[in-house]
Order: sequence, then C-alpha cells, then structure tokens
Amino acid sequence: MKRWQSVLLGVVISVATLAYALNGNDLSRIGDELAGGRYLWAIPCGLLIALGLWFRGLRWRFLLNERITPMHSFHITNISYFLNAWLPLRLGEVARAYLVTRLKPPISMFTALSSVVVERLIDLLAVVVLVVLAVQLTDVPSEVQVSAQLIGIISVLGMLVLAFFAARRQVAHAIVRFFLSILPFLERLGVRSLADKVLDGIAPLGSVRGVSYSLWWSLWAWTTSIVAGYVLLFAFYDQPNWAAALLMIAAAALAIALPAVPGSVGPFEAAIIVGLQLSGMIDPANGLPQERAFAFAVVLHLVNAACYVILGYLGLLQERVSLGEVFRAARDAVARKPAADAALKTPTTEG
Repeated sequence: MKRWQSVLLGVVISVATLAYALNGNDLSRIGDELAGGRYLWAIPCGLLIALGLWFRGLRWRFLLNERITPMHSFHITNISYFLNAWLPLRLGEVARAYLVTRLKPPISMFTALSSVVVERLIDLLAVVVLVVLAVQLTDVPSEVQVSAQLIGIISVLGMLVLAFFAARRQVAHAIVRFFLSILPFLERLGVRSLADKVLDGIAPLGSVRGVSYSLWWSLWAWTTSIVAGYVLLFAFYDQPNWAAALLMIAAAALAIALPAVPGSVGPFEAAIIVGLQLSGMIDPANGLPQERAFAFAVVLHLVNAACYVILGYLGLLQERVSLGEVFRAARDAVARKPAADAALKTPTTEG
C-alpha cells in the first residue's frame, strides 16, 4: 500500500470511529463535563502509566536475554511509545529496533523486532484475560466473549509455534536448508543469518523460565494500566467499577493497533466508550450521560499522550539521539534501506 493510501485509510478510520464516539452526544454538554472534571486524579494516573512502562521495559529487556540495561530498555521503550502515539504505521516499534543497534554491543534489528512480536502475542493473550475477568464482574455480550476467545486462540497458537522453534532451533535450521535447496538464490539474501537473528529474538520462549518471566512482567504491566484507568475514572465518576477499567483498557489495546491518524484519535475514544458502555457506565437515566464518557475518553487519551511525550523526550536525551535521526532510521527501515548496517557504526555509551 502506498503512503498516501495508508494516510487516507487512517483518516477514514479516524473519522468513522470519532463519529461513532460522538454519536448521540450533545456537543454543548461535553464542555460542561470537561469543566467539571476532578483533574487531580490525573497525577496518580500518570504515575501509574509511567510505572507500567517501567514494567514493560523490564519485560522487553528479558525478551532480549538481558543484553541491555534496565535503564536503556526503559528509555527505548518510552521512545517507541512516544513515536507510536504520534506517528502512523507503528513506526515506534521499528525505531525501538533501530535504537538497540546503537548500543555496545549492538543487537540486530531482526532480533529486536522478533522480541516485539513476542510482546504483541503476550499482550493479545492479556486482552483475553481482561475480558474473562470482566465477565465475572458484569454481563458482557456473547459477541465480545467469542471475539476474545478467537483472539486468545490466535495468540496461544502463535506463542506455541514460536516456543517450538525457540526450543528446537535445529528444526528451524532444517526448514531454512530445505528452502535454500529449492530456492538457492535466497542464499544471497543472507537467509541463514536472518533466521538466526529471528531465533535469538524468540529464544526466551524456549524455556519455562523464559515464559514465566515474560508473563510475570506482563502481569505487572497490565495491572498498572488497569489501575491507572480505574483511578482516572474518579475524575468524572463518583462510583467507578473495575469491569469498566478492564473492558476499556482491553478495547483500547486492540483499537490502537488500527491504522489511524497520528495519536489514534478516534479509535482510542471509541474503544474507551465501548468499554464504558459494556460495563454500564453509560446510562443517562441514572445520571451517567454519554457526554461524560466522551469527556473521560478524551482526558484519558491526553494523560496517556502527555506521559508518552514527557518520558519519550527524556528517553531521547538519555539515549543521546535526536527525534529526526530516529524518524529517518525508522522510515528507511520500513523502505527496506540498509539503515541497520549504518546504525551499527553509530557510537553511543552504555550506562
């Protein structure tokens, strides 16, 4: 898909989801709801978001076989979230893979990207767990339950396949040799080396310890995200519920994966409103108007974005890299230019 087509698709999705989020709202009342917010709750919410990013950084460090320091992992993770929040096409993940090539010793981009794939599969599984927990607290439509089950099956199968190859590297090597025997021209593309780099990225899944630690840090990361959402609900609601926090965080995690305008404007708000609606937090008859839900979604989005900007900027300073350099490297990598090889020659410090 060409760049302009991707941008156009993102705009269409953003407009459509924003229209859904605003459907049935009295626009004049949204300002009143925003004016009545108790914004001191944004402080503990922001601190919990930062703590969650620390846990995600620790998880990624473990998936990289602890080849980088906790602080490098934290700062680079923050930079990737910052870029994902403001750039299309999930360029933050590519930027994260580029940044580890600057470390000493460097880590291959393919190894880093493979670890990101593992992260995403674990996060998909976490979304299923959130929905299952929410089902215990409130009535959730059967369609949502079925969708969660499908996502769970996909994520589990994906993890099992990766775990198999991580534990049986010789099988992966045999498959590579087979394809090279019938397609010898692939040898010139460095397929053997590429396969080893990918296997390095999924290596932690090859052991019980690796899976356990990955799930452990994921548990803490998602717990802080849920608590952060629950805490911010107090800014607009006198009696928030945990089902709302579970469902809106799960829905938002899926929504931000959609192509959209920078910042996921539209999909994020729509996902939060879906979560609140499913949990009974939208009920005009009982003093829970739709306008309040939209106002809350906007504020939660802004708090998240502010955390990503602040921590991402600090990450850029600590990693001694400019935003322009990271953006160019990510863009070149997406365009399949040899940015990774050039990056290996870039000096940096190991802190």
